[in-house]
Amino acid sequence: MKKAAILAYLLFATSFTPIAARFVVNEISPLSLAFFRFGTANLLLIIIFLIQRHTIKIDKKDITRFIILGLLVLPFNQFFFLKGISLSTAAHSGIMYSLTPLFAYLISIKIKHEKYSHGKLFSILLSIIGIVIIFYENFIESEKSTSMEGDILLILAVTTWAFYLTLSKDMVAKYGAVKTSTIAFTIGSILYIPILIYDLPNFTLDKLSTYGILSFIHLTFLVAFGSYFVFTWSSKYISVSSLTTSMNSSPLITIVFSWILLNEKLSYFFIIGTVITLFGVFWAQRYNDIKINKSAELSSIE
Repeated sequence: MKKAAILAYLLFATSFTPIAARFVVNEISPLSLAFFRFGTANLLLIIIFLIQRHTIKIDKKDITRFIILGLLVLPFNQFFFLKGISLSTAAHSGIMYSLTPLFAYLISIKIKHEKYSHGKLFSILLSIIGIVIIFYENFIESEKSTSMEGDILLILAVTTWAFYLTLSKDMVAKYGAVKTSTIAFTIGSILYIPILIYDLPNFTLDKLSTYGILSFIHLTFLVAFGSYFVFTWSSKYISVSSLTTSMNSSPLITIVFSWILLNEKLSYFFIIGTVITLFGVFWAQRYNDIKINKSAELSSIE
């Protein structure tokens, strides 16, 4: 029962994030929204940080790393995500973010956290082909649509998020998840203040509706703050491979409900590109599971 509740929460939070974002960016300027979303989540993190009696002391050699993490998580990622989704669709965002594990894997190879594997080449190529098909539709409709610009920003959002996840691993191992996130979020919020000041003339709550308020609550409390702790806590009850496999279905839920709630059109190009992309992501996860099982078998034999 506990395992099912955890999976249901994470699946709901992940699947409806693009939809909630699509609702609220129509009512609040994306640039201001990014600050208030992560600023609020950061305040909640600081409360947990103080309750657990952490200190802000870090090694001098890690200061640059934390500044980079702060830049990635708020000014870069949130700008690309919220601005991108305001120009694109929730369905496109769901598919782009499904590529996060593959992006993180490629980045890990570059910084030598992971070894290159020929077994994942097929899944990477499939995912690239799928995204190219989706982008091709945007290209042929570029004169009458902003989706191309939006999807490029979403790809950049996925890239910056994958960089954040990859680069934060060492800091989490060294300082713990709460301390790492709190410091990174705080630095990101401070660095974002000039952008907020620049965008303040565009910030207004005049258009804010009930759906917009609920969407902000979802993005801030359920995702930026809540999902982080539930995901960390869930590792005690659910294996990472099982959790990741379950989360792979979230883009499909996003697509279905973006069609129902937002009346987003699902073209043949998008459907074909989505199937190919998700198959690539699934294949990569399947390869990981097989590799883990083989390693476990060899260890038991030894």
